Amino acid sequence: MLAMWLCIIAIVISIVVGWKFKMNTGIIAMVFAFVIGICFMDMSASTIISYWPTTIVFYLISISLFFSYANDNGTMDVLGHKIMYALNGNAKLVPLIIFLVCAIVGGLGAGASTPAIVGPFLYLIGLSANVNPALIAICICYGNSTGSNNIYTGYGGLISKSLIESAGYEGSTVTTIGNLVWVNSCIAFILTTVVFYFIYKGFKAQRISVEKPEDFNPIQRKTMTVILVAFAFMIVPALLNTWIDNAFIAKLATFCQPQVIMFIGSLVCSVLKLGDEKKVIRSIPMSTIVMIMGVYSLICVATEAGLVDWMSSLLSGSIPKFLVPAFLILFAAFLSFFSSCTSTVMPLMYPLVPGLAASLGLNPVMLFSCIFIGGLSTACSPFSTGGAITIAACADKDVKENILPNRMIVVAVVMPLILAVVATFGLFNIFHI
Repeated sequence: MLAMWLCIIAIVISIVVGWKFKMNTGIIAMVFAFVIGICFMDMSASTIISYWPTTIVFYLISISLFFSYANDNGTMDVLGHKIMYALNGNAKLVPLIIFLVCAIVGGLGAGASTPAIVGPFLYLIGLSANVNPALIAICICYGNSTGSNNIYTGYGGLISKSLIESAGYEGSTVTTIGNLVWVNSCIAFILTTVVFYFIYKGFKAQRISVEKPEDFNPIQRKTMTVILVAFAFMIVPALLNTWIDNAFIAKLATFCQPQVIMFIGSLVCSVLKLGDEKKVIRSIPMSTIVMIMGVYSLICVATEAGLVDWMSSLLSGSIPKFLVPAFLILFAAFLSFFSSCTSTVMPLMYPLVPGLAASLGLNPVMLFSCIFIGGLSTACSPFSTGGAITIAACADKDVKENILPNRMIVVAVVMPLILAVVATFGLFNIFHI
């Protein structure tokens, strides 16, 4: 119990000190992870190092390598001007367009990869229109969450449906609950995105004068070709695998993961001399990578210390019935702040629903929705998978390293608080089975 409370205190200190003194939060958290794990839990240093989130780090490196070529040779800049010219400079519509694009791409099956696929373009459009970088990230992250929650082609929705079935529900009930959870999540993320649209004064964006952009030069045309081909390989096999049961297509979809395609694309860009390879490698966001590795390792140490088991036990008897929805959202949000909702939070918390529904007489749709929405509410956290990829997709190094991480921490704290309040008033208890 002592180690668990030390971990909680260490997490808070790491974030506060890092923000206050402009230090890398990950370095502070990593030291705490070693001290608490080794001195208070008899863990080995190698065990703690094994907690490093290699999958997230690989995503960050592959994204930075691939899209930095387009940024280095000016392709992204020309593309952004072309799109803004097509929009006639109406900056007020840019956040809406970003949200819709991500919802569509995510809904088509791109899932967590959506920010990696379309994020670089959308950041460029938003920054060109002087839209607040935090609002751009919010629209990318929660637009994707909205589209990806459907249970037919959406990555998160399909996982949610399978876990609902694993929790003991059967047949058409599973589909019904899955669809209603998706509807509740759409309501939640559209509502909160609108709130942040007003907070960041997206409605005050003025129409900007956009001159007719120049044409792509030969190097930029080659870069666009490589990007479009990579885009097709990342999207089409995944969609075909969703719709067609075929062994070859399944194997192709397995190979055509964004990380794989972006590394291949980086090699092609290097061979074709589409940018300065040394400059591209220097653009890898090491500050963000160190931050994620340190905090993720600390939360894993906290989990080993019993944090998750302790918080879960509170639901069975210590929390008043009317506060259970809010608690589920905040608990799921806390866990997802440092990890992945679909791979960590949902498998951990979905099995709690049947027992809570039976013992407390609560609506299972509402319970599943609160876990799902709570877990995704902190998807913009720079310590989570979705947030890390969303931030990494920004080609502007200053915005990516000095602006977005701190602002996304604030958003990831405020978002679940808003949703916890509306959950307490019954917003997610409208639909029943």
